[in-house]
Amino acid sequence: MFFAPFLGTANVVRIFLINKVINNLLDRRIGFEDIDYLCRGQHFGTMSKRFRIHPVAAGLLLILATNCVRSPRMDILSYSAEQETASVAGCPLTHKLEISLEYPMVKGDKGMAATLIRRSIFEAAFGQTYDTLSVQEAATRYADDLAAEFKELSAAMWRGWQKAGIADPAAAQWSDSIEGYFAGQNGPYRSYIVNLTDYTGGAHSNSTTRAFVFDLNDGNLVTLDDLFVPDFNDILTDILNQHVAESVSEEDLEAMFESPISPTGNYILTSDSITFIYNPYEIGPYSIGTPSITVPIKELKKAGILAKKLKTK
Repeated sequence: MFFAPFLGTANVVRIFLINKVINNLLDRRIGFEDIDYLCRGQHFGTMSKRFRIHPVAAGLLLILATNCVRSPRMDILSYSAEQETASVAGCPLTHKLEISLEYPMVKGDKGMAATLIRRSIFEAAFGQTYDTLSVQEAATRYADDLAAEFKELSAAMWRGWQKAGIADPAAAQWSDSIEGYFAGQNGPYRSYIVNLTDYTGGAHSNSTTRAFVFDLNDGNLVTLDDLFVPDFNDILTDILNQHVAESVSEEDLEAMFESPISPTGNYILTSDSITFIYNPYEIGPYSIGTPSITVPIKELKKAGILAKKLKTK
């Protein structure tokens, strides 16, 4: 029973059944194909006899149990909120904050992984000051701090306008938007995107997209160095640039700052591809937006540069 804290109840039951199959196998009672049936969830007889681990079976037990373990799963919850803040009396400036976040919540043996993922999400969305709080506490404190900052700044601007004799400055609504959501999965690797947008006047808003890939087994981030073999960059760059024209228009391609385009750690994994996301001004002017370039995983496998096993359709 010492397996229970690590494998979970369902897999402990499988271990009992697997051990029974191995004992029978070694006693020449069944064939090897029966083990495959067991991993599909079919049971053999009853467990009325006393459980025993055969000396030879012990060495194979955990290997066979691992083959029956499914990819980690996490429940996804969501949180949303809006807040509008006015400046000092007479000042036409207002500020609106919108928050929409997905985040994982799991109890039991995957709870720590979910906690680490939530901390990464909250740090990206709100900042490191708020990453250890619950979603409600983090969002509320962040909103209050942002409102206080806006009131102080807008009040100072209002005094400046009055001193300069600007009696009726144009009204404006400043805004901040935080959007976070899960964006694909490949085996135990789950992708997440945080979109941050703010507007404080001027010709256009400012936006940033941050992408993450989490290992659901432990909650850690999966970097490009984790995903690929050493010295992968040149080969990956060649493959990446073969797909630029599929994602970027010819006009935007001519406006690019960088050619060839280098891989970025700002990426997501889906069931059959990896997508690299570039923020405004990173590889081109603001006018091209937030370009993303998608590469099929099967091409990376063919090139032999993957260090981790990834699925393809």
